[in-house]
Amino acid sequence: MPETVINGFRMYYETHGSGHPLVMIHGGLGGGEGCAQMMEHHADQLAASFQVIAYDRRAAGRSETPTDGYSIPNFTQDLHALLEHLGIERAHVLGTSAGGPIALQFALDHPDMTQSLLLINTMTYVQESEREVRQRELDEIKRVLAERGKEEAVEAGLNSRWPGMRESQPDQFAKLKGINLEQFDGIVRTIQAYLNIGDSLESRLHELTMPTMIVHGDADSRINIMCGLQLHQGIAGSEFHVIPGAEHGLLTIEATRTRGLIEEFLAETAAQLRI
Repeated sequence: MPETVINGFRMYYETHGSGHPLVMIHGGLGGGEGCAQMMEHHADQLAASFQVIAYDRRAAGRSETPTDGYSIPNFTQDLHALLEHLGIERAHVLGTSAGGPIALQFALDHPDMTQSLLLINTMTYVQESEREVRQRELDEIKRVLAERGKEEAVEAGLNSRWPGMRESQPDQFAKLKGINLEQFDGIVRTIQAYLNIGDSLESRLHELTMPTMIVHGDADSRINIMCGLQLHQGIAGSEFHVIPGAEHGLLTIEATRTRGLIEEFLAETAAQLRI
């Protein structure tokens, strides 16, 4: 799959199938596998009806970790530049988890390019009390990073975010600790970008008029279902679907059911818009 300089950094991206474009923005705050797991579960099936586009965001997966450009508006510009590179003028835009704010910002900045909006287990990151806690955690990581280096900063972040994980989930702790340290500075800057969102998205939800679907699990322990409900209440005419008993990560742990909702919504949207 291609790797091309897009908006100033080397971006890894994939395209599958043909038909109306569906761009999928993965979650996570950097590092990890990028879009790989999402595409493993959905690329072949969705490519039967759509041109499926996915990419690894800055400091994630197989993409480069540039020194700057870490803000929600510029993450949105990354997507816009990719679609321009591919010659795509209009697409269905799906964002999952941390990909959701990028999808929201893109739809607000480029409503003419957004055929529909799909928001999977995500939020606007408006909760001030939660941001304050996470900012304190990030400030501690930055302090340890400056004083003792990346490996110590990673461990400090894990111990702060998930106290006791080393003892209770040693395999998971080791996996998280084994992130690519070359991406660590970008991960820190990405986390800060989300903490800087404030109410900039929440206050503009009423501007979104394209067909919108929101899907959330009612057992989501990472992004509470109330966050999905707030999106639904803020976006007029949006659909809201709850998957009972489902945790975070619907595109993988509830792949078949979530994909069914995606396909049904896009089919209905196509019929309404006659595309």
